[in-house]
Amino acid sequence: MGFQDLLHWIVGKRPAETAGAPVAGVRERRRFQRIEVNDGLVTLGDRGPFPISNLSYGGLRFDAGASEDGEASRAAPPTEGKAASEAFAIGQVYEARVNLHHVQLAATLKVCNVQGALVGCAFEKLSATQSRILSDILKPRIIGASLQEIDAAAIQNRDPNLRLRWFQGEDGAQIFLWQTLEGQTVKEEYYFLDYVITWDNRMQVLQTGRLRQEGGGKPGYGRIDPTSVAFFQVPSHRALKMGKVILEHATLPPGVRDPLLNGMAREERRLYHRYVLKEGEAGVKFHLGRNREGTLSVTNLSYNGLGVLLPEQELPRGLARGQELEGELQIGAEFIRVRVQLAYVTPQVAGGFMRVLDPAQNERLAEFLAPRLLGQALEELPAPMEEKPIAPSGARGYLFVGLHNTHLLALVAPGARLVHGRIAFMDRTLNWERNALVAYACPCGVIFPRDWELPSDAVERLPEVPAELRQMCRLMIESASLPEEVRAAWMNALTG
Repeated sequence: MGFQDLLHWIVGKRPAETAGAPVAGVRERRRFQRIEVNDGLVTLGDRGPFPISNLSYGGLRFDAGASEDGEASRAAPPTEGKAASEAFAIGQVYEARVNLHHVQLAATLKVCNVQGALVGCAFEKLSATQSRILSDILKPRIIGASLQEIDAAAIQNRDPNLRLRWFQGEDGAQIFLWQTLEGQTVKEEYYFLDYVITWDNRMQVLQTGRLRQEGGGKPGYGRIDPTSVAFFQVPSHRALKMGKVILEHATLPPGVRDPLLNGMAREERRLYHRYVLKEGEAGVKFHLGRNREGTLSVTNLSYNGLGVLLPEQELPRGLARGQELEGELQIGAEFIRVRVQLAYVTPQVAGGFMRVLDPAQNERLAEFLAPRLLGQALEELPAPMEEKPIAPSGARGYLFVGLHNTHLLALVAPGARLVHGRIAFMDRTLNWERNALVAYACPCGVIFPRDWELPSDAVERLPEVPAELRQMCRLMIESASLPEEVRAAWMNALTG
């Protein structure tokens, strides 16, 4: 696994999720609300896979007469020409493998009803981990299906030239929309699951933030005081991802949903490509011309673009949108020949599309970018509640999640000593266990962040820790926003 392989995994196009059909009535009188599914598969014993048609906290329904491509099932072994009611008798229990939205889990299913080729099953004795997986899949979709417009008269509108609209859903989800009297979107505020996303349609600016927890408890309905929101310098990948799922499963007017959804999709794509350099990260420069006529500090960098800070004095003359510049991108002690086509020029910054002129230098750029893209996206979440590995008194658990399946776990004892930990991404995981680094391969790419222990049936221990894996993890740690004790504990483990 090289740095370019890692970068390709980060920025690679992932299958677009198609929203299920609107849920037939959010107020459907069922113990568990069902969500339509069109990209899930289930295998029962040695039968299947069969496409899942809907899912709930209590169970799922699948089509026993269709394969994953929607045609008559040719899975081995098939239902042998039997009707579904014969092939899957009510009361039968199966050990099943469920694949939902790029997540795989094992579960026990009991057949409860059969109607034609459609077979309904109930989950039997779900573990805490399995319940969390289902909740992560279902909760944002149920919230999306619950969003509906209500009367905004109770909310003070400070601009009489704009029309205020208000949408509410379950678990405190809200959207506030300001439109011109002609119906054009001006701005939106979007609240869900302790996240806040604001969208300025005129400036095309999107911000993500999280509600501060000082006051305790969850806020009620209504607009939130901006001072109670901590905005992220780099947009939260988790907020963008979950916010998109909610909107994709909501039956909102296009004028309400689309501007916000398009802005979120754009920012999510940027997270897979663009690294924002931190203050004091001075080792990255852009030298103009073949003879280095001028030197500019790089503010952000991607595999095919960069932004630079323009000096207050001695501003480079003649910079204009569309202009092509050749020069050298300096990363530490190395220099990469590049050509840049300017896409924007302001008094403070300029930037545009970049191409590396020598393909042999692409690996060096990937080596710099890939681990830093993973590191900058790490966001702290509550640590796992399950029993922790044996640790001394005063040890504290930490959890950080990021792009795709990337996450970092740390159990840190006083004195910044790492007791137990894991850094996982792509199909690799680096563990600190019993005072030693241990590397694992995870062919399915699925490791659940909230489990301290790895599933033994899903990973393969590597004979030694690859040097490039250790280096990737070290660079991730250096570029992430982590508590100092977490950073120090992991750096000691990686360099010791």
